Amino acid sequence: MVSSARFQRSNCFGFLSAVALALLFAGPSGAGDVIGDVTEPDVLSPETISSDVSAFYLGLSGGYGWGRNDRFGLAVPGDRLRIGDLEPSGGYGGIRAGWRGSVPTIGGRDYVYGFELLYDFGALEDSTSTQIGGTTVDASSEISDILSIRFRNGITNRSRSMLYFFSLGYVQGDVKTSTSLTSVDSVSDFEESDNRNGFSASLGAEHRFNENWSVTGEIEYYQFDSKNVDFGSGFSTKSTPSFSGLRVGLNYTF
Repeated sequence: MVSSARFQRSNCFGFLSAVALALLFAGPSGAGDVIGDVTEPDVLSPETISSDVSAFYLGLSGGYGWGRNDRFGLAVPGDRLRIGDLEPSGGYGGIRAGWRGSVPTIGGRDYVYGFELLYDFGALEDSTSTQIGGTTVDASSEISDILSIRFRNGITNRSRSMLYFFSLGYVQGDVKTSTSLTSVDSVSDFEESDNRNGFSASLGAEHRFNENWSVTGEIEYYQFDSKNVDFGSGFSTKSTPSFSGLRVGLNYTF
């Protein structure tokens, strides 16, 4: 009985050893038949918003401005004369350079922001005249050579071919104020020029033809500082020039 039990244990041990050896030598091919092909799972990365897109541009522009009412009164020794209203108007044109960046927003649109440096040549001018007793009093005002730096921002349409913008800026311009008194036996001329600070604001749109070229149109407003202009000899006036304008331009983006 003892030898029979030993024989059974020996056979059982041998069977288990044979199975273990079969699995060992079967290797990957055998395992592959059981669990199939093993592939690495796809790595899903979260969608990210693209980084800001920035660009420099150069452009030419031109426009026409019409002055807002600047009442001209002349202070003379012992009196103050009301001469008339000055509304400087005329054409202007210049060059501009700027930088802008853009950030994607909801709805497939871009928010665009940037700075623009603008120089305009040309002049806006007006004159008025009145008769006081036997004296003709003339007055005139001229605005020229305007330098502006603007912050411009806006939003595009979904195709990004059109930008609707608003800008606000600091300006400097040359302002010339003059008057003359003409009587039967004498002529007195007075003139004062100065560089005046101010601000500008505009509202407009820019249409993009292709990657580089675009055309702009805007309505704008310029307001210069009010100043008491002293002509000397007791003559003076208060000058507050301003004007509105329409401007069109062409930009090339690098």
